[in-house]
Amino acid sequence: MEIQKEEGENLYKQRKSLGAIFLQLMFSHFGLFIVVAFYAVLGAYAFVEIELPYEERLYEIKRTEAEAINNTINYMANLFWYYQDKNWTYYDFNETVYKDLKRMEDYIIRAVKTTRYDGEVKGWNYAWTIPNSLLFTMTIMSTIGYGHIAPKTKWGKVFCVVYAMTGCPLLLVFLGNLGSAMADSFIYLYSRCFCRTCRSRRNLEELPPNASKKQRKLLIDDVVGKEEYMPTEKINVPITLNLVLLFIYIMLGAVLFSFWENWDLTSSSYFTFVTISTIGFGDMVPGAALLDKASIDAAFKMLVCIVYILLGMALLSMCINLMQEQLVDKWKWMAKEIGLRKKNNEVKAKKDTSVKKPKEKKKKKKKATGNQPPSAPPKPLPPPSPRLSRDPSPLPRSGTPDTLPGSLADL
Repeated sequence: MEIQKEEGENLYKQRKSLGAIFLQLMFSHFGLFIVVAFYAVLGAYAFVEIELPYEERLYEIKRTEAEAINNTINYMANLFWYYQDKNWTYYDFNETVYKDLKRMEDYIIRAVKTTRYDGEVKGWNYAWTIPNSLLFTMTIMSTIGYGHIAPKTKWGKVFCVVYAMTGCPLLLVFLGNLGSAMADSFIYLYSRCFCRTCRSRRNLEELPPNASKKQRKLLIDDVVGKEEYMPTEKINVPITLNLVLLFIYIMLGAVLFSFWENWDLTSSSYFTFVTISTIGFGDMVPGAALLDKASIDAAFKMLVCIVYILLGMALLSMCINLMQEQLVDKWKWMAKEIGLRKKNNEVKAKKDTSVKKPKEKKKKKKKATGNQPPSAPPKPLPPPSPRLSRDPSPLPRSGTPDTLPGSLADL
């Protein structure tokens, strides 16, 4: 029994360890990338399966409409030949032919708008191909939304809503982890490459004049993050360096897409910025070299395009996070200099005066009540001064000297 218990515990530990390893792998950067890629590909195939039958029906409608237009053209040709045999004036003939041609023009324009008529009976540019659908799923997850294609069926719209509710948070988590990893790596490279010269100069300045090379402190001995001067954990990457990095990345994408799509450099840089910032107007879409040809070259270009977009979004979030604290500090400093924000010394002084004054009054009151000696008993009132005695009898209203008291009559 004990042996069986031990074997069961060992199996439970092995399963638990395998589950922990699987979860760690899934929530790592590589694991999240695999999950995002699998989710995007799965969504692409799902959208193709949902929307492709509807597009096949549109192709059938377009083909029948194109055949009807060809029959109408043949009818118009025969009709004009019939008009030739009539004894019409030049004005009547031109007016009749113009009306017929105008009806034909309206009919063709309506067919182009409703059935995507392109002048041919056979041939159809399928919108819901795997490359198109994959680009569509990435624009959903990244909230770019080019708008080059959109679901037309009821179930396609419902699936798009459900897919976006899961895909957008998934991609945001992946981009957040990727951006934090890129920020840590960038800060480490900046600290070990650009700040190294400052540390070496500081070490040389701190040495005594007659010091030997053995007494010189080596930068290799510094622990990363705990350096004595300019530690890596407290370094702020300059804003200008972040902006330069973004500019270089945008220009690299601009050159690449201008070569693939035959765009000018200005339009290509505009497209890269609008895409990376997830604005996504949809006026420019990478389709000439990526979506029109079903070949290995087009698939490779599509993969490069998706990786460029994802890395660009992560790079933009990284630069924003690195610049955020510095921008807030600079705005606070500017507000203090302009006068929109009070300085810290004035705020502290006002707080101290508003807090300490009532406390001092209370203390004074307590001291006055505590140190005061007990009050003495009240002094006796002085004896009343001798006054003229009066007769308690009331005076008459018609008072005369005869009726006054004797003491006053004597006076």
